[in-house]
Amino acid sequence: MTGFSDLPPQSVTSLLEALNCGAFLGDRSGRILHANRRICEMLGREPTDIIGRNVASLYEAEDTSAQQRLINFNEPHEEEFHISRSDGQRVPVVISGRPLDGQPPFSNYRLVTVIDISGQKRAEARLTDDYQTIAKLSDTVIQQALDLKHYSKDLEHKVRERTTELHEANMEAIYMLAVASEAKDADTGAHVLRIRHSTETLALEMGLPKSTAEQYGYSAILHDVGKMVVPDEILKKPGMLTTVERKAIQEHAVAGERILSKKPFFDVARKIARSHHENWDGTGYPDAKKGADIPQAARIVRLADVYDALISPRVYKPAWTSNDAADAIEQGNGKQFDPDVVSAFRSLFTQGAFQKFG
Repeated sequence: MTGFSDLPPQSVTSLLEALNCGAFLGDRSGRILHANRRICEMLGREPTDIIGRNVASLYEAEDTSAQQRLINFNEPHEEEFHISRSDGQRVPVVISGRPLDGQPPFSNYRLVTVIDISGQKRAEARLTDDYQTIAKLSDTVIQQALDLKHYSKDLEHKVRERTTELHEANMEAIYMLAVASEAKDADTGAHVLRIRHSTETLALEMGLPKSTAEQYGYSAILHDVGKMVVPDEILKKPGMLTTVERKAIQEHAVAGERILSKKPFFDVARKIARSHHENWDGTGYPDAKKGADIPQAARIVRLADVYDALISPRVYKPAWTSNDAADAIEQGNGKQFDPDVVSAFRSLFTQGAFQKFG
């Protein structure tokens, strides 16, 4: 597949063929010196139609930035882009390019890897349609509840009955939506119920009114609804995540806020969905908020979610004991967690409350 006398040793090209993604080797001029079998299949071209060509020539004329994206020789670069097949179809990919380390002749070559993400993009498109449908249904239910307020006093009794029914329907819809999001993460609805109970119990221990604690509790059910945008192969991956995969998982916080209706009923749930991975010391995501800038409900859910994750088995770890998990919470006091929430947790744990539902 080579045909060039100035290629690096055969061991380098053999390594390219062993990669489980598309890859090619180029020189400083942008000329392709070797293309492995996978990139040839992705492009729908024969090796002889690729080797020897300039990378930019594989793109349409309007893709004027192709050469800068792919053969900016000295700068490492990674981003989502696309490749153009011989039939004109555009395939979405993650492209990563960097020069080889070492002395010449190795330093004269640039390695470019190409990962096909078309399946993920199709899944995201389908999920977007689903989210819009869910949001419309949710808004419809809430609007019906609001419309009932305008009934006359003669209908007050029926309004109260109907409002109760709608609240129960909303809670059932919330639970089903939460279970749907958790089903992608190798867990069941039991997790979201534990998070609801833990959040409400911690809020009461902190001295918050019962109505506020209940609101925090049922809003916490939707803390991970944004995981519906994360591909299954990332959520269920047993090994270490790549930088790209870790970023995809972190996107669930922003996605969760976006999915939830903008009606006041979901105000607390939106704050929890976006901020339940923020840390007290400002090292969390997605906004690196710090201290009291983090919504109180999200600070409570942060601890409840970490504790439940520690005592639950995952594809990447066995379940921890309650005592080991409690020690980890103490170690995160003032770092990951609000000291007031840790104090409430400590009191409840001493009473045996967390061991009971942990």
